[in-house]
Amino acid sequence: MKSIYKHITCLLFAVIVTSCNKDFLERKPLDIIADDAAYGSLSGIQALTANLYNNMPTEDLGFFMDGSEALFPSQATDEAVRSYSWGYTLDPILEDGYYIWWKYDLVRTVNDFIQKIPAVTSINEELKARFLAEARFVRAFYYFSLVKRYGGIPLITKVQQYNGSNLEELKVPRNKEQEIYDFVASELDAIVDQLPESYAANDRYRATRYAVLALKCRAMLYAASIAKYGTVQLGGLVGIASPADGYWQKAYDAAKAIITSGKFQLYKENPDKTDNFQQLFLTAADMDKNKEAIFVKTYKAPDKSHSFDFYNAPQSFKVDYGCVTNPTTELAEEFEYTDGTKGTLKIKDASGNPIVYSNPADLFKNKDPRFKASIMYPFTSWQGGIVEIRRGVIDNGTKYTSPNLTDVYGTGANSIPRVGKDGPLLAGDPTKTGFYIKKFMDPVNRVNSQMSTTPWMIFRYAEVLLNYAEAAIELGKTGDALTAINELRERAGIKALTSVTRDQVRHERKVELAFENHRWWDMCRWRIATDVLNNTQFHALYPWLMWENGKAPAAMKYTFEIVPAPKNTRTFLPKLYYVKIPPDEISKNSNLVQNPGY
Repeated sequence: MKSIYKHITCLLFAVIVTSCNKDFLERKPLDIIADDAAYGSLSGIQALTANLYNNMPTEDLGFFMDGSEALFPSQATDEAVRSYSWGYTLDPILEDGYYIWWKYDLVRTVNDFIQKIPAVTSINEELKARFLAEARFVRAFYYFSLVKRYGGIPLITKVQQYNGSNLEELKVPRNKEQEIYDFVASELDAIVDQLPESYAANDRYRATRYAVLALKCRAMLYAASIAKYGTVQLGGLVGIASPADGYWQKAYDAAKAIITSGKFQLYKENPDKTDNFQQLFLTAADMDKNKEAIFVKTYKAPDKSHSFDFYNAPQSFKVDYGCVTNPTTELAEEFEYTDGTKGTLKIKDASGNPIVYSNPADLFKNKDPRFKASIMYPFTSWQGGIVEIRRGVIDNGTKYTSPNLTDVYGTGANSIPRVGKDGPLLAGDPTKTGFYIKKFMDPVNRVNSQMSTTPWMIFRYAEVLLNYAEAAIELGKTGDALTAINELRERAGIKALTSVTRDQVRHERKVELAFENHRWWDMCRWRIATDVLNNTQFHALYPWLMWENGKAPAAMKYTFEIVPAPKNTRTFLPKLYYVKIPPDEISKNSNLVQNPGY
């Protein structure tokens, strides 16, 4: 894992700076370049700035939760379970250590840049102001990433220097959680007008003023949630004592500024609603055409890529690894039908008898197109084939299954593997729930290891609409919330709502942003993880072939059942709303106070 991460980091650095002068790519590593060389030219400053972007904790497609390979955030939520038999999320009790400590050396790097850039003489004042604003954006993003994990943390804005006798002075105590959120807001307010609305094509992946507003919108939404639903502890080191409405209003205002700018819109390039939502994520790097993308991290193989497809490919489509993220039936049923009715899968009739489907894919007919674009369900078309998911055969009421993919049922030309080539199985790699992830996946190419290039939208317009709706509903601006939610539903092809509640706003957020690494944080900031995850058994969908003697299996019909997934229930302890500060960090700094419950 560490070698993979290091590889991604180095390659990301190279690609981000494609806008720099060509000779920059031949420069020595920045950690061995003297200050006068690094700050002595435009290309050197561009390289330093690119390095700041590179270090941002964006929690993207290559982000693993606790350092374990292929342990993606959705596997710790109600979105998915982990297929592999190893990894943190298989523990019955979700313990501390889920997120690695975000080291302050990266904060120091940003602070160093912020302190040095004003004295630079190699570029004009306008450029200096922009580079400085970009650095402050990166630092604000970094502090937001810290505060949402730990609550209040030491707020350090200047480079600390050890002179041989000032060690105690360098042991900075934790600031209050509210102080960190307020710092993020004030930094973003200070720089929003110093960054351009857009860049030329070769610089399009840098932060604009709308990226600043998007970060403020998200951060203030989190602060408001903590103020309303959290508890103040440790004298304010965790929790926010101020009224939540002030933060809801800041989130609302930042989102509204993006909305009313007219610069962004929901992606609607494809008339097919399913294809459109799938292509939204695959085309985000083309920001001229994809107007939903606000701030994007891009990849280019072989120099810079990620392994999302490699780890998540269905069993018969994988190259070595695969199968790891298995969406739950609970998530599948969160996606409504296009007429606005609940998304409960229709596996039984009104009398409680199994419904028999001639075409098993018909079980998902008229489901929210976002479901079909986000989740591979049984018998989905994929990469020129079919994701064949079958738990076994039912012959005269008796079920016949297998612990492997090779056992067959029937004889001669009418024989068939009992279990589909893509599972599900109770052990091994194939799906444990009857589903695979589809969002972000390459629909054409089988990807080998570090070769995926799907971009990552750090901020997209749909999230802004959802943030706006949430802030609006909390402020009592129900009409604004309804308008934003219906804009998303219209793009998805779902019946519009005539009224909206807080729970409906949260529901829309869950399905629109599924697998985009928001759900864990949403459950934490709303303080609902203890209810959603504790002692919750997630479920699998099992297709069964209805055997008919003398008939070709391809012409036979299917029924379905929903059963507990072969994974442990989980316990989410309330202390996990904040991440544990590593004891060795506290031993180094006696002024640090551990978070509650640890």
